[in-house]
Amino acid sequence: MKTEQDKMIFLINALKKRTEIINTIYKYELFDQKVDSKQIFEDDNLDDNAIKIIEQIEAKYDSLKKIIIAALSADWEWERLQPLVRAILLYGTYELFLNNPKIVINEMINITKIYIPGTVYKLVNKALDLIASKLVDKK
Repeated sequence: MKTEQDKMIFLINALKKRTEIINTIYKYELFDQKVDSKQIFEDDNLDDNAIKIIEQIEAKYDSLKKIIIAALSADWEWERLQPLVRAILLYGTYELFLNNPKIVINEMINITKIYIPGTVYKLVNKALDLIASKLVDKK
């Protein structure tokens, strides 16, 4: 039986893993480049599973970007978004296909709040919520 401490350790490790993946995506978004898994450096500190996720995001980059753009209001263009917000949305959208939408959205909101001051988390919430609702409609 897992203790509360075991659960906390699991949650902290999951947050750390997500943050490392988002940071890797961010490095590419910062220079308006697509993710390139062949360029991942040892100092990125990613395990094999994280590298596989990066490879999958790289393969689906254009599709993920289209999904996100469709969820943004007319006031927000892709290029206008901060690179870190784009990275969070890319990874969050990828995760929506695999995990419970409520958990994914909550984690992406929390990561946004940690790294970006202000109310940008509301944009992340709205976009991912809309994407999640469309995914549920298709299932």
